[in-house]
Amino acid sequence: MKSKLLSLSLFSLTAVSPFFIPSFTPSASAGCIGVSAGTQIAISREADQSTRVNRESAPGCSGSSAVSTGTQVCVNQGGACEQRRTVNQKFEGSNRRGFDPVKDINVDVNVPVHVKSPRAPFSNR
Repeated sequence: MKSKLLSLSLFSLTAVSPFFIPSFTPSASAGCIGVSAGTQIAISREADQSTRVNRESAPGCSGSSAVSTGTQVCVNQGGACEQRRTVNQKFEGSNRRGFDPVKDINVDVNVPVHVKSPRAPFSNR
């Protein structure tokens, strides 16, 4: 009788354990999310292209996000193109998980494209 009762209690504990285990497992959490996506297109003999991303996040930041997008196009067949892109993002938000540290997620996809144009032909005029 005791073995049947023991096996029944073990079976019952095993059957309901999936409902309790998630409460003991820490959930995944991220801090603030910053995304910068930009394209710089230059059609010229020379090109100087750059992107600078500055981010400032409050300690324990959680729940804030910012997305910055931009496109720059320069066509200068006889000379050079200079393209500068600066992104400033500042995040503030409370830490929902108390004192647990959370990491920010930063995604930067900035594509410089330079199509080198040939020198302009000499004109007889």
